[in-house]
Amino acid sequence: MNTLGILIVDSFRMLRSQKLFWIVLCLSGMVALVYASVGFNERGISLFFGLWTIEHEFLQWGTEEAKEMYLLIFTNAVVPYWLGLLAVVLALISCASIFPEFTRKGSVDLALSKPPRRSTLFVGKYFGSLLFVFLQVFPFTVIVFLSFGIRFGEWSVRLFWAVPLVVLVFSFVYAIHVLVSVWSGSTVLGLLAAFLVWGISVLAEWTEAIIYQFAYTVPQAGMKADWIEGGVDEVEPEENAGEVMVGLHRGIDWARTVLPKTRATGAHMRNLLDGENDGEGLAGKSLLGSLFGSSSAEVPEHIREAERRADQRHPIWKDVGSSLFYEVVVVGLAAWIFSRRDY
Repeated sequence: MNTLGILIVDSFRMLRSQKLFWIVLCLSGMVALVYASVGFNERGISLFFGLWTIEHEFLQWGTEEAKEMYLLIFTNAVVPYWLGLLAVVLALISCASIFPEFTRKGSVDLALSKPPRRSTLFVGKYFGSLLFVFLQVFPFTVIVFLSFGIRFGEWSVRLFWAVPLVVLVFSFVYAIHVLVSVWSGSTVLGLLAAFLVWGISVLAEWTEAIIYQFAYTVPQAGMKADWIEGGVDEVEPEENAGEVMVGLHRGIDWARTVLPKTRATGAHMRNLLDGENDGEGLAGKSLLGSLFGSSSAEVPEHIREAERRADQRHPIWKDVGSSLFYEVVVVGLAAWIFSRRDY
């Protein structure tokens, strides 16, 4: 095995020895089993492998709405909130000590006394940290893949797009932690910086999404907010809400571009899975809308189109590409500091 592979395995062994690794793995297994326990019968939605049934008019066994609902639970709830948020937070805490401990006097002296270059040591430790998230997400996705295939007879390999997407989300957040912890040697300072940048990026994404709704989705859906009396009036659909709102959205979108994108995983998964059902695709669909709303056929076409356009406004190549550029710059700076510092 080459040096880089040995370093990655060594980092994984250190993580595996922590109790938090197994706690997160068990939690992921429990969430995956809960997801697998959701099914459909002739009356509606069955939970906990048939122990409890929620009657529903549209979400029944054999319908396209049921298959769509099953995918939406994964793309709109599991991916963004468990895999893309809670599991990432736990992984960040688990991996937080890797670089501070590695750069501590004595530990780094032993590593640097061996033949590998400093850049190789850094890359090995970095990818070893990402392996933690991969080993959490991959088994989870396997359970989802098997559950979906057994229930609907369709073996959708596109579900495995969740693995690289979630690993990338973690790497975007982890990058700034690595930079600050290598520079300062402090685990706590690195975590604070990671959560701060993560919070700023999420705030920017939320703001951009809200402004987009008022600038494009609301007028395209033929609605106009009544700010005086409250409520919404129905009007003729328009392309946008005017130059002021369009310009405001453009400025916020530019600010969003330079930050890592961590909140868009659900939308990207919906777009990547669009070819998996025989209907109109998952783009623009909401979990609550499918559960409590009427059949999608009863929603006016111009409203469905406005929601689809909102969900597809950010191409995956643009979001991932700009975030990877951010990560390369941040991690590259951390590697440069690590290579140049006199330990």
